[in-house]
Amino acid sequence: MMEYICKFCGKAKGDAKDWLLGFEGMGKTMKGAVTVLGKWDEKRADEPTAIHFCSRACQTKYLAGNYGDETCAG
Repeated sequence: MMEYICKFCGKAKGDAKDWLLGFEGMGKTMKGAVTVLGKWDEKRADEPTAIHFCSRACQTKYLAGNYGDETCAG
């Protein structure tokens, strides 16, 4: 079983079901882009560009700190 760690705070996922999944820097034309999924997808969580968040607050803080106010997350 893969261990998932929150990209912002470092918390380990465990059995929590409300985590968020995103993908960072996907492809040559998407460098620096972030795509955030609306829900956790266990099948995609171990993809090389996957980023994991334990909460919406951690997701928001990470995106603001790394991509600024122009970042759109869904």
